[in-house]
Amino acid sequence: MSQRIFPITMPKWGIEMTQGTITGWHAEPGQAVAKGDTLLDVETEKIVNSVEAPVSGTLRRILADVGATENVGALIAVFAAADVPEPEVDAFVTGFRPADTGFEPDGGSASAPAPASTPSPSPSSGDAAAKVSPIARRLAERLGIDISQVKGTGTGGRVSKEDVEAYAATLQSGGPAPAAAPTGGTTAASPAASAPTRERMTSMRATIAKRLLESKQSIPHYRLVIDVELTALNARRAALNAGSEGKVSVNDLIVRATALALVQHPTVNAQLQGDEIVKQPNADVCVAVASDAGLVTPIVRAADGKSVAQIAREVVDLAERARTNKLTRDEITGGTFTVSNLGMFGVDRFDAIINPPQVAILAVGAGKDRVIVRGGQPAVASVVTLTLSCDHRVVDGATGAKFLATLKDLLENPERL
Repeated sequence: MSQRIFPITMPKWGIEMTQGTITGWHAEPGQAVAKGDTLLDVETEKIVNSVEAPVSGTLRRILADVGATENVGALIAVFAAADVPEPEVDAFVTGFRPADTGFEPDGGSASAPAPASTPSPSPSSGDAAAKVSPIARRLAERLGIDISQVKGTGTGGRVSKEDVEAYAATLQSGGPAPAAAPTGGTTAASPAASAPTRERMTSMRATIAKRLLESKQSIPHYRLVIDVELTALNARRAALNAGSEGKVSVNDLIVRATALALVQHPTVNAQLQGDEIVKQPNADVCVAVASDAGLVTPIVRAADGKSVAQIAREVVDLAERARTNKLTRDEITGGTFTVSNLGMFGVDRFDAIINPPQVAILAVGAGKDRVIVRGGQPAVASVVTLTLSCDHRVVDGATGAKFLATLKDLLENPERL
């Protein structure tokens, strides 16, 4: 390192990023880390980014635990030479001031410009406040523990997170209980009594919430509903699955049909950017995938030019990586249309919220046996309900209806897929 102490700060990816949630550390305090090694994972928007160590050195402090959400530029860790004394690192942490983060960085570096000089230990750096790590202090506050009662086992008696955890465990094993938070006047209950739990939104969930709220409030949604008979489509799927190109699902066939319909109706295959309607030449279809962290919509690029088997393989890969937070930013950015399928959960029909800047989204229900009229006679057939949500600023009713009619025709005549 060119300096004895180096700050690790919450990186910034994209102009709109203001916070990130730490999902994992790959090093521990005291561990030597080489420049370029994976240091931590940060969740932002709909993906998890791996952050590489910007310098080589010893990780001396971790200031944000797994699960913590920090602002861009916030100090989350400190590298320092092994011979830098603890009070000097404490003083650096206390005196650190985040750099201006109102710009687009050139990559995933977790470093920010350090102060012009490394602050020297102040006379008060050896007092009680300086001998408590920031993580330990936050943990004690969260547990209702008087930090002054915790004995530090670190250098110079410094209190670490582990010391707080050990103290909390001692209390739970028979010592006096930490002060409990106010219960709003409820009567005393046994320790096993049920109580509400609070869980802070992750960056991904917060971003989803913000964008869906904006979509619902700012986009004039309207819906068009159509029923599609699946008899021929199910037969087509069975024939494809009997071949050697791999298994396909009904949803893969729907994605393929949707892509072909989109290129025939470019107004639906568009994005609204400011006051411009940008019609795309290819159908980049987003496929909604449920993950533990929230809804993710990876993109099947140019699906209109891919076979059903190709789409099936790509969707399996994208869905698996979506559930394990392995998608790249390019794989979730720039789609022209979204297909959301809840049929596998037995949902008959539902309304989906448009994912801006897209101008429409297709909600797919469950294919179920229903009584239909065929040739003037009642018959039983598998039928699915499709609901198209449209942005009325771009997609007029007739345009949306024509798109659905084309999609229905393709699905009921799947030899063209």
